[in-house]
Amino acid sequence: MLGSCERERVHTRRIVCEAYRRRDGLWEIEATVIDEKGEDMPFRSRPRVRPGETLHHIAIVVLIDDDAVIHDVATRMGTVPWADCPQSQAAYRRLVGLKVGSGFMREARERVGGEEGCTHLTDLLVQIGNTYTQAIWPTLITRQFAVEPDPRKWTDTRAVAFVGGCAAWRRDGDTLRQEYPELAAPFGATRSGC
Repeated sequence: MLGSCERERVHTRRIVCEAYRRRDGLWEIEATVIDEKGEDMPFRSRPRVRPGETLHHIAIVVLIDDDAVIHDVATRMGTVPWADCPQSQAAYRRLVGLKVGSGFMREARERVGGEEGCTHLTDLLVQIGNTYTQAIWPTLITRQFAVEPDPRKWTDTRAVAFVGGCAAWRRDGDTLRQEYPELAAPFGATRSGC
């Protein structure tokens, strides 16, 4: 059973994501990863990392507009394990012009994945997309309601793209019926699963 056995912390990964709305109308989304070791991490070609020391402290900042298009990208590598790691930073400029949304990570990996990129920066792009979505959602929803009160007629479907994507927002669930009754399955529809 979880938590019933004595344990020792060997690694801590912290991911922090922050979203900023800028005065120029763009969104600045920043994702940082910090890996701290809880035990010695030996290497053959460099000094070991000791408990409490950081192996990674890197960040990516992406500038995105209301239409989810990336305008600029910057990276920071404060602590990295290898001298070659910073060489990957230039590759992330290839994300400029890419749109956050369906297929975003597939396209991002095609542009920056593999040997020219950084595994950790590329992994943070998932969090960049999620944080941007959370940040812009109130703006999207307010804008859509101002134009059209019926979400079935909204032109920008990003505001309700989560419908049908989880247990809380299932089409036959109470949450959808209360928040967006226009999008809910007819009352009494059979619920799938348990």
